[in-house]
Amino acid sequence: MRYSGITKRDRELMLDEVGVGHVDDLFSSVPDAVRMKEPLAVKGPLPEATLKAELDAMKSGAPRVSLVGGGLYHHYLPEPVSSLAGRSEWVTAYTPYQPELSQGTLIMYYEFQTYVCMLTGQEIANGGMYDGSTALAEAVMMARRVRKDALRLYVSEAVHPEYRQVLRTYLQFQDVELLLLAVDPETGRTQIDLTADQQKDALAIVVQSPNFFGVIEDVGGLEDDAFVISVCAEAQSLALVEPPRADIAVGEMQSLGIPVQLGGPTAGFFATSKAHVRNLPGRLVGKSVDAAGREAYCITLATREQFIRREKATSNICTSSGLMCLRSVIYLSLLGREGLQTAARQSARAAHAFAEGIEDVGLKRLHSGPFFNEFVVDAAARPGLFETLQAHGFVMGIPLAKWWPKRKDQYLVALTELHYPKVLELVQEVKARAHDS
Repeated sequence: MRYSGITKRDRELMLDEVGVGHVDDLFSSVPDAVRMKEPLAVKGPLPEATLKAELDAMKSGAPRVSLVGGGLYHHYLPEPVSSLAGRSEWVTAYTPYQPELSQGTLIMYYEFQTYVCMLTGQEIANGGMYDGSTALAEAVMMARRVRKDALRLYVSEAVHPEYRQVLRTYLQFQDVELLLLAVDPETGRTQIDLTADQQKDALAIVVQSPNFFGVIEDVGGLEDDAFVISVCAEAQSLALVEPPRADIAVGEMQSLGIPVQLGGPTAGFFATSKAHVRNLPGRLVGKSVDAAGREAYCITLATREQFIRREKATSNICTSSGLMCLRSVIYLSLLGREGLQTAARQSARAAHAFAEGIEDVGLKRLHSGPFFNEFVVDAAARPGLFETLQAHGFVMGIPLAKWWPKRKDQYLVALTELHYPKVLELVQEVKARAHDS
């Protein structure tokens, strides 16, 4: 339920309308003997995050602890994000084709593009994609336009398996050979064992960082001629972790102001250099001046097949994720640089503290590579423990056997700033359940 506050003047008007002089007069029919003489003994005001945490703890039927990530993450959402994004001025299917009527929407897209460039370190960004997986697929299609004669695509096995599935769907009628790059079983990082000529001649080399196993990749050893597509499914990491060098940077915006909501809708981001602007998919909003010399915003580039000849179009994306992009813009504006970095640090500290704490009960981190807020737990030494924890209200990550049948007893675990205040309690509870099982 939304809260709509009233002013002193509003209260006076309402009392005048019903013909009483004071709020107490409305309760004159209640006997004085049973009326409270003092205010309720309730706590003082709490920070929004603390208040929401206490209310969530009172819910019945909700899992007490969820450590599920794998591309969609439970982060704290300030209430103004939903309140502002739900206003009728924004909730519309209308695309801002008429700039004279749509300056507010166009400014929002412009701010979204600016934020994406700040996070990725790239020069330009478009006005959003459907999600991270389609952003990756469109990045590969753009690489086809830029590197016309290259047909061999190298994709890390540590890229989200569902992203790779979407990519294969896009490529099924393209003359492209998709080759997987293996993952080092010790570090969890991608093994890019390609010669200089293989890198130079490749259509693209696709890596995700942090990758699907949570490990931060290192692509510093790649040749300058290699065309690199960087994927990021956990955008909060960009507040702390320097993005890898990339010709195209794509990813998922869900961590920045968008709830999980059963898997969608979300929004993707797509950023690259100015040299590739004519091959950019989707829409690009720019700032200009109108006939009167006033600052104005408009769609500068929109090379979709709806607008130009199909063979000249850069994409057929015909629906914007603008409302989800708006949520990210509001979220980033509210938190600012310092707030986003604080949330990211809390996510990282929670994950590292949890990973270290559960080692005492035989739950070891599988990979030695550096990680942000997600990691793989090898539970082979404690068979049945994850099931026991699940029965006691812990949703203990994602079983990797879903995609890799041989990875039995391996679970992908994620923690965020929501777990940070009570991470030590979580560790103690895991230890207690392990002792009892």
